[in-house]
Amino acid sequence: MNRTDVLRYIAGLRNGAAMIISPGLANYPIAEAKDEPLTIYNMDMPYTTPMALGIALGWPERKVISIEGDGSLLAGPGVLSTVARYQPKNLLMFVFDNGAYMTTGSGKAPTATVFGTDIEQLGRAAGLTNTRTVHDLGAATKAVDAAFIEPGPWLIVAKVDRQDRPAERGPHTLPMYVYEAGLVFHRAALQQRSVKK
Repeated sequence: MNRTDVLRYIAGLRNGAAMIISPGLANYPIAEAKDEPLTIYNMDMPYTTPMALGIALGWPERKVISIEGDGSLLAGPGVLSTVARYQPKNLLMFVFDNGAYMTTGSGKAPTATVFGTDIEQLGRAAGLTNTRTVHDLGAATKAVDAAFIEPGPWLIVAKVDRQDRPAERGPHTLPMYVYEAGLVFHRAALQQRSVKK
């Protein structure tokens, strides 16, 4: 399964949801398909899901999406226990598992999932119940649809291949760096929250 296809599908359903994206190739399809002010691109490992969790707890009426790679989530898997403890209904966690550290090198360094680590089972062991591991686009879109409709927290692990790497490393650029994205996110969040009051 190609990660880009799943990301474009998520972007199409986003509808103003806050989104934090870990370092790597997942940033580019989101920026191209649906760049929105409530997006933080290239959040450092392993802070993507912890930051999304904090936003979800502080802004319960807004959907919050965490886009992770397997390496990024496994750099700080303890966050799954915290998510399970607080059960934020508005949190959606999507993990793209290609079994390799693609951002930090040529993809030759395998992640722990190659040796048997099961991210969905880590989530279940932590206490999460809305979990799925998907291996093809049909199953992925069905799981994503459920996550956007039914209360969370959700953990969806998409087993993806590496075929999108050459295309994503070409002429595409991100709209901004992580620091600037944080400032834009902050301003947009303050503005949207003050309008509701």
